[in-house]
Amino acid sequence: MIEIILFLCFACIEASHFYGGTVTWKPMNNTDNGSSIAVMITQSYQWNRSHSSSTFCNQSIIVNRSPLLCAGTGTLVCVTAASTCGNYTALDIGEYCTDFSIVADSSSGQIYNIENITAGAEFCVAYTGYAWIGLQSSSCGSTGKKKRYYGSGGSGTTTKRTTVLTTTGATCYSTSAHWSIGTCVNLTVRPDGFINTPPVATVISPIDVSVDTLTTITIPVIDADGDYTSCRWAQKTGTFDECGDVCQSAPGSTLDGDNCTLTFNSTGTVVGQYYAVALMAEDFYDQSTYTPFSSVPIQFLIHIVGAAVCPLQPQISSNLTACTAVEVGQTFTFTLTVVQGCSGTTLVDFFTMPPLYMIKGSIVSVASNEWTINETWTPTAMQLGSQVYCSVATDSAQIQSDQYCLTFTVIPAGSTLLCPGDVPPTTTTT
Repeated sequence: MIEIILFLCFACIEASHFYGGTVTWKPMNNTDNGSSIAVMITQSYQWNRSHSSSTFCNQSIIVNRSPLLCAGTGTLVCVTAASTCGNYTALDIGEYCTDFSIVADSSSGQIYNIENITAGAEFCVAYTGYAWIGLQSSSCGSTGKKKRYYGSGGSGTTTKRTTVLTTTGATCYSTSAHWSIGTCVNLTVRPDGFINTPPVATVISPIDVSVDTLTTITIPVIDADGDYTSCRWAQKTGTFDECGDVCQSAPGSTLDGDNCTLTFNSTGTVVGQYYAVALMAEDFYDQSTYTPFSSVPIQFLIHIVGAAVCPLQPQISSNLTACTAVEVGQTFTFTLTVVQGCSGTTLVDFFTMPPLYMIKGSIVSVASNEWTINETWTPTAMQLGSQVYCSVATDSAQIQSDQYCLTFTVIPAGSTLLCPGDVPPTTTTT
């Protein structure tokens, strides 16, 4: 029995199985002026599904919400001085499985916890371990470096800043690349009188990229405060390690920080290789300011695949808008439609990174070249605020669609509140 327990504990710590994820937090009440603030911390990770029983997921595990993925194998800990941690206690990284893909050999999950943190506290938390799945890493003799260019604009201006971030350099193969994924909690009051709510973002992992192509990946980011958001490469500094051994590990990539889009150049890569991408999404008071309120991680894998048999990918669509407001306690169902890319192919896999409690239905053929998938979700009060959903479709020729993402805002039952930036309807009496 002891040997079995030890095996399960090490299965999610010392093996090539990590696929990435994100960590974020939010105050449960952004106007709370008490001595301690209730803060929800949400962890979302993705794993190599076939690696072990700790990372395995199927439909039964999703429905039963048991067992948790990688439970008891690691913790999200405060990594700054203990005196600054504001009574934060380390959280287990075990999470509820939310979906799985046999084709991508991936399991996705999410868990959230509420902690009472000292008002005004500022500290950083991180989950560290090893290893990423075997990948091309820039941490072994790489000459990789970051270049950041700013266009016009600065404090007190309204000129939109243009940020271009590029990686260069050689890589080597690593089966022991460490990860470090985390965020910094800041409960000080903003200039507008509120406690900040960081942005929410997610990405499916791994994302397939054909060899010798130029591929653009859009990172969906939503901010409950309606703040200006942008993305940057994660960094390792003396005060906080945002990326472990995968800082700047996607050579030839260009990140458009303002639009959170990554362009990956796979020229010269080899089929079967994996590259890790570690980014941070940040929120700012407006686009003329340069000091972020917060930074949240987005880490994922790019998988190099062979040239496609034809240039047409499956296409995912829905009838939802860019952001949809969903009420707490109300069952919400929406439909995704997948249209065939290459002639003669069928849809074989539909993998998602959804909010907790969203249940994916079966793939249904509605025409010879079209399929639908229903998603059903009854959000809880714990999910108030911003949520992101992403999906990818894979056909029988092993061609993957572009990532398709939707953003949601969970609102109180009966509320007229809408998505960030939306104006609620008004009533005029004459």
